[in-house]
Amino acid sequence: LAEAAGGCCPGASHNKFAYNEAGQVRIRAGLPIYECNSRCRCGADCPNRVVQKGIRYDLCIFRTGNGRGWGVRTLERIRKNSFVMEYVGEIITSEEAERRGQVYDRQGATYLFDLDYVEDVYTVDAAHYGNISHFVNHSCDPNLQVYNVFIENLDERLPRIALFA
Repeated sequence: LAEAAGGCCPGASHNKFAYNEAGQVRIRAGLPIYECNSRCRCGADCPNRVVQKGIRYDLCIFRTGNGRGWGVRTLERIRKNSFVMEYVGEIITSEEAERRGQVYDRQGATYLFDLDYVEDVYTVDAAHYGNISHFVNHSCDPNLQVYNVFIENLDERLPRIALFA
């Protein structure tokens, strides 16, 4: 937008900022996050640029003690509602994800994350391309919350998947 609101542009959401002054998410889960992007007049230090700055914590991959495979833990304290990591990988169609999912099931591991914010058209496959999020395990007592984030892209079928404490 041509005019900044509160020192920054509100982006396409026309809602309040998703983050507080400490960069912690303050909107409820299920709502999208619209971060500033290359079309905004603000700079890299803008408080509405959190996910795009990447992982800021020391994280460690470990083998779980209960035989459920690998997991990720932190080597430092992470405050509630802070951005931890983005789930990244290859973007594939849901049809391709079904095919790969059958193969992964036979191997006993899957790294598929559906991008189903508005439609179930695409899936992220972190099996061969990704980051440490590939090792995040499912939990009956989860300590991460998923948010759909839009930065350079406003196609609601292709959100970025951000994991917050």
